[in-house]
Amino acid sequence: MKIMKWTKRILMALFLIIIVLLITGFAFEKISRARAEKIKPDGEFAEVENHKMHYLKEGTGGPTVVFETAFDPAGHLQWYHIQKDLPKTYTTFSYDRSGILWSERGTNPKTGEKIAEELHTLLEKAGAPKPYILVGHSFGGMLTRFFVKKYPQDVAGVILVDSQYPADEKFLSLEMHKMVNQGLPGGFLKFANTFGAARLMFKNMFPLGEQYKYQNSLMPALLYKSADATLEEQDHMKSIKKEAAVISSFGSIPLYVITAGDKTRYDTFIKEPKLKNEMLGAWDKMQKDLLNLSTDSKQIVVPTSGHYINQDQPKVVEETVNEMVKKVKD
Repeated sequence: MKIMKWTKRILMALFLIIIVLLITGFAFEKISRARAEKIKPDGEFAEVENHKMHYLKEGTGGPTVVFETAFDPAGHLQWYHIQKDLPKTYTTFSYDRSGILWSERGTNPKTGEKIAEELHTLLEKAGAPKPYILVGHSFGGMLTRFFVKKYPQDVAGVILVDSQYPADEKFLSLEMHKMVNQGLPGGFLKFANTFGAARLMFKNMFPLGEQYKYQNSLMPALLYKSADATLEEQDHMKSIKKEAAVISSFGSIPLYVITAGDKTRYDTFIKEPKLKNEMLGAWDKMQKDLLNLSTDSKQIVVPTSGHYINQDQPKVVEETVNEMVKKVKD
């Protein structure tokens, strides 16, 4: 009987501790959000179909290099350091997709076509000079297909940065396909976002160091703004991939495919050597197949970089952008 009594007391104490932690976390999150609302956006806003979208524009004159972010709550911040380093003799443009960071969510569905339409309207409202050079990382690389299909006359070049391949089932076993497409635990992350844990979990999304000090200071503070829209994009990922796979040609629009080449980049994600080798081989085949999107394409392999080439080797991205701008201008 004494054991039962003590067990009940311990369980009650644990229950009370959890309740106190949840209340504390909820209060912490409310206070943190109130402070975050006072942070001044680093870019400008334009009205796109009855909601405001945030963008950062640098430089003057054409062409405009347009950065499209991966499946990532950081929005335009993923390109911030690269934009600051690129020449100001042409325009660079990054933005937050609807619901991400400082962009309002709006009412449009999260489809590839609608995302492309919103970006095109935003570029025109922002006065970004044509033609456009699209630079898309991962999921953002896949989204460039919709923009090229809808506005080919406005696109002068495309740079894919370790881009997702929409029909990845062609190159992956069922086991590996399921593993790489399992997604984030949406319910848990929404819970963590409500009670203050998410901002602690994503405290250092960017590498440590002076170059990313600004991004690392903003991301924990602003994560709550991006969380729901990012998970919503995940919910639509399957249909976006299916639609993107149908868009199989950019015609003769110049295309550069930048590919991560670090053989250890999956070590923390995939433990079984056989599966890891499968993924490395499949990714290599997918990246090479991306070259078939254009009759004028070339691949740039970065041996020392993981998937986030824009963080691991930003100079490679910058050099490739400058090369494409020169190609477009000549």
